Amino acid sequence: MDRPNVRALYEQYGYAVHRRCLRILGSHAEADDATQEVFIRVMKYGQPQQLDAPLAWLYRIADRQSFDQLAKRRRRAGPSETERALAAEEAATGSELDPTDIRAIATALEGCRTSVREVAVLYHFDQLTQDEVAARVGVSRKTVKQRLAKFMHIARKQFGVTPPTRKEAS
Repeated sequence: MDRPNVRALYEQYGYAVHRRCLRILGSHAEADDATQEVFIRVMKYGQPQQLDAPLAWLYRIADRQSFDQLAKRRRRAGPSETERALAAEEAATGSELDPTDIRAIATALEGCRTSVREVAVLYHFDQLTQDEVAARVGVSRKTVKQRLAKFMHIARKQFGVTPPTRKEAS
């Protein structure tokens, strides 16, 4: 993709992408880096497959980039250091979720596989229903429930945190 088109995408969606990265990573510095990498990837790899939904496409790239950074962070530092970094940045997220919940979710994301992370982010951060997550990811609702259960198990077992639960209509 050429620079003018990337610039137009950045001007229109840069803030939303940055906010998405910040919610996942919990750090302004890391969110800045991730946002920059997202638009570098856009410039390098081209047009969205779904031209009618560029923000969803950008969010997918942002999720992958943020997950990569979480994995790097986990290799560099233990969970306690990660929690301190998240605690220092959580007030700036502007989320509807409680800052403690954001920290718990972000910390738990570090221990999950990408398929589980993707479902957890869509469900907990984007507040999508399980049916909406299933449609977005392209899996069944049962698979979404299983991945959310795996996420909760990892959160409880590995990090001693419990992400917030949501009541959902059946």
